[in-house]
Amino acid sequence: MKLSNPLKLIGAIVVAELAGWLGAIFTVPAIPTWYATLIKSPLNPPNWVFAPTWNILFVLMGMAAFLVWKKGLNKKEVRIALIVFLVQLILNVLWSVIFFGLHNLGLAFLEIIVLWLAILITIIVFYKISHGAAYLLIPYILWVTFAAYLTFLVWNLNAFANFMPATDKTVCTLEAKICPDGSAVGRRGPNCEFAACPLPTVVKTPSIPANWLTYIDNREGISFRYPKKLGAQYISSQAWPPAITISSQSFVCAETPGASSLPSRILKRLVDDRVYCVTAMSEGAAGSVYTEFIYTTQKDKQLVTAKFTLRYPQCVNYDDPAKTTCQNEREAFDLDGLVDKIFTSLKFIK
Repeated sequence: MKLSNPLKLIGAIVVAELAGWLGAIFTVPAIPTWYATLIKSPLNPPNWVFAPTWNILFVLMGMAAFLVWKKGLNKKEVRIALIVFLVQLILNVLWSVIFFGLHNLGLAFLEIIVLWLAILITIIVFYKISHGAAYLLIPYILWVTFAAYLTFLVWNLNAFANFMPATDKTVCTLEAKICPDGSAVGRRGPNCEFAACPLPTVVKTPSIPANWLTYIDNREGISFRYPKKLGAQYISSQAWPPAITISSQSFVCAETPGASSLPSRILKRLVDDRVYCVTAMSEGAAGSVYTEFIYTTQKDKQLVTAKFTLRYPQCVNYDDPAKTTCQNEREAFDLDGLVDKIFTSLKFIK
């Protein structure tokens, strides 16, 4: 059966749009949930821009395929060109699966590079058959170029979910050293050195500065000390003092796999001889990274949880010397030590 040109045009557009519909199966549910938590580039367009843009691009793709198809499937070069076109459509859907479905940002960036090359090849083979068909794909490859740039930035900004934005030097292995008195100390500090063993008959607890305030929570039956300010120039608190809750649950810490690209990370942290389970969820906004931290540990057979939010500015947005000062502050900021002092000062008043 020989199809008329109008039917060919409609069929080509439907096939192209079908790729968009398949990709939307993975994209739409992820936009308000997982995607909303990612740290994005300031150049990232609003979410509402993507759907109409892609719909227009898929229509242009269908029109380009039609201009090649109408030259006749009996021609070998036409059949090859349309096969190449279908391959890039499949790669287009595959990117949505990897990025929005699997949440694998690194693999999504590699895949979109392959997609870009497939589009370039499609333009070349289409140009040999119909110049107009090739021209119709130019907006498509320009948009995918921009999308590749955004994917690369999102991947880098969320590579380690900005977990502990201050520095990764404080992530020490959970090793212990047995001291002469039988106690154990762990690694800490920027060089992950073993903490000093306690002196005989001396209980090792961090000293609490005299200017720290006292917070009393009669509902939870606790009191604790905390600093009114963080003592940092660039890093600031958004929810402070920490909201501390007490429960009788067991201490469990299901750490996030190292290869995960999810913006929420869970890690065990060892501060002196105290083990904490730390959850961090980061979100970028207005040139800053807002990270919600949840520290959990056991104290006197009770599960103690502290929750707070810190704002970390993007130091690269500053000019020197402010940029260098900001970076040095982030590297030197000892969040684990600060939280450990707060937990150590906690007392049960019931």
